[in-house]
Amino acid sequence: MEVSRLLNEAHTINGKTFVTCIGFDDWLALPVKFDDKDTSLIKYAARTEKKWLELDDKNEIFDSYIATVNVANVDGCLYKINGLIRQHLWVKELLTQPSKITILIYTLDEVAYEELINSTYQLSLTNKSQSAILNAYKRQGLIFKSDRLRHGYIAEALNIALRGKSRALQDKRTLRIEINIDKAIEAFKAELLLIDNINPDPALFSTGIMSAALIMLSIDPKNIEFFIKLNASQGEMRDDAADPVESLLQIIDYLKKKSISEGRYQVELCSKTIRAVRAWNTGPDNSHYWIKRLISVDFFPVIRKMKIIKKINGIKDL
Repeated sequence: MEVSRLLNEAHTINGKTFVTCIGFDDWLALPVKFDDKDTSLIKYAARTEKKWLELDDKNEIFDSYIATVNVANVDGCLYKINGLIRQHLWVKELLTQPSKITILIYTLDEVAYEELINSTYQLSLTNKSQSAILNAYKRQGLIFKSDRLRHGYIAEALNIALRGKSRALQDKRTLRIEINIDKAIEAFKAELLLIDNINPDPALFSTGIMSAALIMLSIDPKNIEFFIKLNASQGEMRDDAADPVESLLQIIDYLKKKSISEGRYQVELCSKTIRAVRAWNTGPDNSHYWIKRLISVDFFPVIRKMKIIKKINGIKDL
């Protein structure tokens, strides 16, 4: 989109802010300059979408408000400032998609834009757990290349891998002693590097898959072969049964459509992933390899085995 032409066509407010309308698809195509917000924003949207849906249905007076967003002109390029929650809802067709978007364009330098978007979406790099993880990366000299790991969105994966539950599902006695992020990153350093090396697809390697990968790679690094196949979506069918990779891919698609809380969804995904890796290790000639229905397993004994191998069993802040 040609910014100079757009600004020439826009109205000005106090000579500094520009107001104009663009097509929905044109606005959708605008990037977020600091694009490591997605995971947190989707979780935030899931908690707030009811409010937006109520506004959408309640009164048409909200239509123009909902379809008005802020955009930044940074060095001649346009970037979204807000509207990312609405974008999630529009794309999922949970909120009525407007044909036109009214945009308010602010001219900002890069520093001002970063400060503004981080204050607008406080579930970004200012997130306490994420900041602790990024700082732990630095202290231990870890530099990840993959989008899935380099932004530090692994706090919940660490919780499930070490305690068997997402933080929201842990009881208050457990939460009195938070997981020590530095110790956790140090404990899983080798496994994180293995995962990063295969450039995991963020769409596949959600929290549950990540936590299972940390557990199963700790027990046997050779299990990376399973996750390489999963990352490439290289599953196989034999008659009416699926190999462990294909069975897990089917479960991922199924659970996305299932009405289940985020925490329970990821724990179930971790459990089924562990079951799939175990089946993978039996080999294609074994009857347990080909699966008609991938079931969950009690993976607390597997976590205990992992902790014994790593010599971290009994450490209270892990």
